[in-house]
Amino acid sequence: MSSSPPAQRQRSDVEIVRSEIWHPDGSVVLQAGNTQFRVHWSVLSLHSSFFRGMQGLPQPQDQPSVEGCPIVELSDSVEDVKHVLAALYNPLFFAQKALTLPIIASHIRLGQKYDFTDLLPSIVERLTYENPTTLDAYEALKKSRSATRIVGYRGLNFDTVTLARETNILSVLPCAYFRVLVCSSPAQIFDGVNRSNGTLATLSPIDQRRCSLGRAAILRAQWVYTLGWVREDTEDTSCTDRSACQREKASFVLECVGSGKIAAFNPISIADILTLCPTCNRLSKTKMTEGRQKMWELLPTFFELPPWSELKDNI
Repeated sequence: MSSSPPAQRQRSDVEIVRSEIWHPDGSVVLQAGNTQFRVHWSVLSLHSSFFRGMQGLPQPQDQPSVEGCPIVELSDSVEDVKHVLAALYNPLFFAQKALTLPIIASHIRLGQKYDFTDLLPSIVERLTYENPTTLDAYEALKKSRSATRIVGYRGLNFDTVTLARETNILSVLPCAYFRVLVCSSPAQIFDGVNRSNGTLATLSPIDQRRCSLGRAAILRAQWVYTLGWVREDTEDTSCTDRSACQREKASFVLECVGSGKIAAFNPISIADILTLCPTCNRLSKTKMTEGRQKMWELLPTFFELPPWSELKDNI
């Protein structure tokens, strides 16, 4: 993402078109590529310290203009500029239940670049809500998918990882990587996922590496923590049917190993599906509860990231 300031010059080698965002009483024209947007300095300055400072700068005599409005050229994409300006002029924009990821991405990129500090937190919150930093929040989200704040589509998990890493919204990454592992095959991690519009959502080499190593690390760790209870020797407990409980655990282990399934945060209720004696049932739930919390604590490290306490967002 370019961090260079807008250029105040009019290019003459391209055909200029007007965006639908064109306010006749606007006081400044923003130009992205060959597209112009007529807006108000006051609106930009209200939300952005960057444009607030720029407005006060003296203008050169040969400053290009349109209908008396100075032209400020931006190096950003037309879509990014359009998404952000549309929101600035719509008081109900952020009240929408769910937004598309491209719109969210536009606000984060331009929000960071032009210091839209009052708008950034609410837009980033949509990412952090969908990819929380606590196990309780993750569990609650799984139970209430209707509460989503980002419009879903095939490839969303991949695109979320890319956006979070490129914009340094680091607290999102552990959960986002985990979602990729749970919802994608190993082949898809390297080959990508087809979006519904025919384009391909892919991961960068660094994200592919983290997901691949993360899968292996999680599969190893879950047998120590989340599934560690199956290794408990019933002879050391007050098990009332040692033979039956050992047989049930062995069957469960074979099923898990055979499927290669990630079971880091298996529901505690899985113990009720197995035919265990009351003592082993209670012990398995206790051990699984402790193990799941430990797995969540370690989740960032599985993907070569710092611990949760050190994952800070750049907003």
